[in-house]
Amino acid sequence: MRSSTLSNVIGGGLLALVTAFSAPAWAEPLHDGDIEIGVAHGVLQTLGAGHTHGLDGYGIFEGNLGDLAGGLYSTDDPGYDSAVGSLAAGAEIFYTALGTLSFWNGTAWSASAVPANVTLRVNGNLGEESFWTASGITGDVSGLIGQAGSNGKLHEHLDLTAVGSGRTAVGAYLIQLQLSANGYASSSPFYIALNRGLSEADFETAVHALTMPVPEPSTWLMSLAGLGAVAMVRRQRQAKAPAKA
Repeated sequence: MRSSTLSNVIGGGLLALVTAFSAPAWAEPLHDGDIEIGVAHGVLQTLGAGHTHGLDGYGIFEGNLGDLAGGLYSTDDPGYDSAVGSLAAGAEIFYTALGTLSFWNGTAWSASAVPANVTLRVNGNLGEESFWTASGITGDVSGLIGQAGSNGKLHEHLDLTAVGSGRTAVGAYLIQLQLSANGYASSSPFYIALNRGLSEADFETAVHALTMPVPEPSTWLMSLAGLGAVAMVRRQRQAKAPAKA
């Protein structure tokens, strides 16, 4: 009996080891915080965003200028990651720089709040340099992120750096990008919010502000019309009220 039990234990242990080492590659977890690249109906997808923008519903990913690896004003997070088999073997994934650079000054996000002489640079993997400024994009409009392996998996990181004398300002930066690749339709745009010296709580406050919807002009007009109607009714009631003796 004891010999049979021992054999079962050893056999079970060997089976567990074999299972662990022969587990399919797709079981490998993707990296937390990275931009997960997927495909749906031939369209590139950016998955895993922690928040969505309140105005357009596009995903917001986060990074930290000044992390240990990047130094005071640079980072290579978030990275770009895809599961095995999600992309065609050898597919080349590119980014396109969109919009303008925005800055959180503690109360609001705006391009006008970007510190003087500051740009946000992204380095592509073929030497491209894309710069977001308060007025638009300069340098390379697009750049290579990376190429999927023979198993369809991609995992790459690009350097993001605040450049210019005003980069010491404490706040956060916001840029917008889009993914493209031959054989696929381009992804929807997405955002990367980059902390520059804020506490974790203050940075999350800044990101949360991006998720708040701003009323459309028609909504404001309806609200004003409603207030006007209320005021008119009040005046009519006051006019009809009998005068006090």
